[in-house]
Amino acid sequence: MTGAGHPPRMSLARKLSLLTGSVIAVCLLVVLGVAYATLTRTAIASAAEGLTRGTRQLAALAESGIRQSRARYRSAAHDRAIQRALISARASQTGGPNDAAAPDSITRAARKALSQLSTPTDSGMPIELWSERGGRVAYLGANEPVVPESPPATRSLGAPHIPRDGVNDVAPVDSLQLGRLYSTAGRVYYWLVVPVFEGGSPIGYIAQQRRIEANPQVERSIRALAGEGVSTYYHNTDGSVWATVGGLPALPSRRRPNDDGRALRGADEEVLIADEHIDGTPLVVTMEYPVRDVLQAPRSAVRQLLLVGIVLLVAATGAATLIGRRVARPIATIADGAEAIARGQYDTRVARSGEAEIARLADSFNHMANEVAVAHRELEQQSADARAANRAKSEFLATMSHELRTPLNAIAGYAEILEMGLRGPLTDAQRRDLTRIRTNGQHLLGLISGVLDLNRIERGQVTYEPMIIAIGPFLADLDALVSPQASVKSLTLEYVPGDPDLMVVADREKLRQVILNLLSNAIRFTPSGGRITLSSWAVGETQVAVHVRDTGPGIPEGRQAHVFEPFVQLDRSLTQTQEGLGIGLAISRDLARGMSGDLTLRSSPGSGATFMLTLPRGLADRTSGLITSAEAPALGQA
Repeated sequence: MTGAGHPPRMSLARKLSLLTGSVIAVCLLVVLGVAYATLTRTAIASAAEGLTRGTRQLAALAESGIRQSRARYRSAAHDRAIQRALISARASQTGGPNDAAAPDSITRAARKALSQLSTPTDSGMPIELWSERGGRVAYLGANEPVVPESPPATRSLGAPHIPRDGVNDVAPVDSLQLGRLYSTAGRVYYWLVVPVFEGGSPIGYIAQQRRIEANPQVERSIRALAGEGVSTYYHNTDGSVWATVGGLPALPSRRRPNDDGRALRGADEEVLIADEHIDGTPLVVTMEYPVRDVLQAPRSAVRQLLLVGIVLLVAATGAATLIGRRVARPIATIADGAEAIARGQYDTRVARSGEAEIARLADSFNHMANEVAVAHRELEQQSADARAANRAKSEFLATMSHELRTPLNAIAGYAEILEMGLRGPLTDAQRRDLTRIRTNGQHLLGLISGVLDLNRIERGQVTYEPMIIAIGPFLADLDALVSPQASVKSLTLEYVPGDPDLMVVADREKLRQVILNLLSNAIRFTPSGGRITLSSWAVGETQVAVHVRDTGPGIPEGRQAHVFEPFVQLDRSLTQTQEGLGIGLAISRDLARGMSGDLTLRSSPGSGATFMLTLPRGLADRTSGLITSAEAPALGQA
């Protein structure tokens, strides 16, 4: 009998029920949190990988199309009818840029030559022949091209006389080039331009206006590459004009400050984003995927798991109330299993035992654990696939590079035989051609060697022979090697002598390769009359810094993080042509890190660039005669 004023005691079964329910609820929340985090990471990683793959393949498809078109346009540019029309128009040109004219017979021949560029999909877009000063000499298609609604004050193509939007950045080089995108009347246009040369100088331009059109096949390919819900855009590299793949103008997305692969579309729609520059053009292809769509599947799975968890919680609480102590042990087992999964032990399962309700609880828990384990395995499989793809790429590069070296060496050998006169006397023109063959063959072999070096570094097949090097005399010798290159561009190459006793621990040949590459880059990107400075000094007691500073145009802060990535060049604008594959800096940084150092960059637009190579400092013990690293034991005798 309960005394007056004392509340009734809670039964043991009720206590067990409440305790069991509380434990299971906490465990389920933890499991759901871990499952949601895992599924979210997996979904975002998979979506980002699909976007990256899609943009790269679309960019490669566009580059392939441009390469296939180059032959037709160059053939038209070398057509004598085109050249005669431009020469005749220049002879008759007396006033402004629109006064260019040529006889009807010559103009008809030029129009016939231009017709080889017409395709069934042009839809009447004009193909025009412009004189050097911008006057139209001949044309096919529409009498007037589509111009922007608000044309810029000045547009030029090598000269300030050609009033065509989108071609102001096209350089007079013997190659097909794409102009920038521009929009008008709700559509997006661009120009294809190829200069016409006579005697090594441009005398005019062939230009064809194109419009971005909807392409069902491209849209199907995009869905196959990246999935449904993905939006694809083309835009200028400076982000001035954006267009959908259907050719409609679009608003640019706004990058987030931390640049983590996400952006904002419109007012507040968060999207995953991937960009890929179309090589040889001022265009970028961009894919966007709404984050809410990416997270839809993980949220749906978690909701299902939540429902299962609620059912389990209700069942467990009811069972504990009915059978009390009998079910305490099985419930504790299930709680332990949930905690194990929360710790990352996804293979944890509980035994099916006890009453029917407890058995159902165990089955439901195991089902939930299976779903979490499957999601974790899928993530691991995707990571394994990515590593396999990287290995396949490395093996392909190695194989192709080795296969290309043999015919290139053979070409160089035959060129030397011809230069030696073993096949008969040569004219001066033939000797110049053979010199060009040999030079270009050596250039290709250099590119292939670079690819092989990068591949060996990525596969961990590079060995290092560290030794003590007096950095002053070493740099002085390199200064003499690159002075001829600097003299050709009228550059001042200055070596600032440092401490003559300053030494570094490095592999001599690899150190030479890194510094020569930095000097060659500085010479390449520094305008004539500029200055390049090479210097070195101690950084504290353990390191030595080697600086290569130039007075070139500098590198924007937004691009500095990418210059050390493979196949990224410092400048890919259409107004400049840079040789190489863009792997020199990537190789140099990897070699520096392989020698326990590093390679960094400090630059700003208009103020030049400074590349800083840091290496372990070597110390000489004058008492013992041993030379050691400041961070390591003795390495050998002085």
